Amino acid sequence: MNLETGFALIALMDGTTINGVLRVEGTPLVQRYNKGTTQYIPDFETLAENAKPTTVLILRDISDGRLLIPSSLVWAYNGVALTFDANGLSTNSGMVGVFKKVDNYSTTVGGVAVTLQALRVMKNVVPLSGYDNDKISVSGSVEVDGTQIAFNSLEKDVIIQETTGNQYDVLISNAQGSQILTAADVVAQKARVYKDGIEVTDVTGYSFAWHKILGAGDVAWGTSQIQNVTADDVNNKLKMRCDVSYGGSIVASGYDEVTDFTDPIKGDVKITGISGTCVRTGETALLTPYAFKQSTGEEVVVTGNWLWNIKDNAGNPFILTGKDSATFSATSASVSYADMKRAKLGMSGSIGYSN
Repeated sequence: MNLETGFALIALMDGTTINGVLRVEGTPLVQRYNKGTTQYIPDFETLAENAKPTTVLILRDISDGRLLIPSSLVWAYNGVALTFDANGLSTNSGMVGVFKKVDNYSTTVGGVAVTLQALRVMKNVVPLSGYDNDKISVSGSVEVDGTQIAFNSLEKDVIIQETTGNQYDVLISNAQGSQILTAADVVAQKARVYKDGIEVTDVTGYSFAWHKILGAGDVAWGTSQIQNVTADDVNNKLKMRCDVSYGGSIVASGYDEVTDFTDPIKGDVKITGISGTCVRTGETALLTPYAFKQSTGEEVVVTGNWLWNIKDNAGNPFILTGKDSATFSATSASVSYADMKRAKLGMSGSIGYSN
């Protein structure tokens, strides 16, 4: 039996009853410009609606990690409260139509589909306040156990930079939704290279290095721009990375995960000692991987240890307290809040088993 599964944890900072984060979806809130021109990279105004930068507020009760739905929200740009018309478009002087309030924005939080309010950037933001960084912020109130509680302003930087011609990004995409549904399915993963927000269509001079991120460690895979993934490659789940190099140096990396729904045996991780996947001050999460039959959910007895491969919030190898390496063999593992702080408040892991 061969299995691969994994986990992801976040840490919440203490200080208030409510913890909030502004998450950006679509295109990042980064816009670059060519000095002396009106050329902006990327051009937010010409992007498809679902590709435009969209900021969504996620609030959680810090005591139990449950998702909270705000009762009221006030969005602001550089401290100026935004006003909106009946279509949700901003009406402020100098910012007419630049932003759009989306009341029923669909997203996924913790693997669950939810509908939240979001703010979408519809036009270019570089001209709004000169050529320095700006801020999107939001404040409001939320009902907790019948009581309205106000929360302070949460901010997200809008990065505005003069282009230097050296900014790269890598996105891994496929037409199969990163899922294998039958034994004959092939997921064609394409590493798409972006330079200064514009996709590079001629990749001459670029090199690609794919890696399987397994519990036993990272394994070199393929060297083409497109990497085919079959059912034989995936034991339940497969995390992967593509490093893109130019001129002999890595310029950026992209990540994805493919799930094989044809495997009769699946793997997952039981997390105890915390609520959900949020590690708080003073807490320690105990992670225990297990195997089960996909058809019935019946747990399968596993003899021996699982292989662990731990990464920090930036995707770098991370050594847990008490371990000698980022990869190790164990039936379970503990993650303390101190570990989470060293990992920059985010951690993930690949866990594999083979007999």
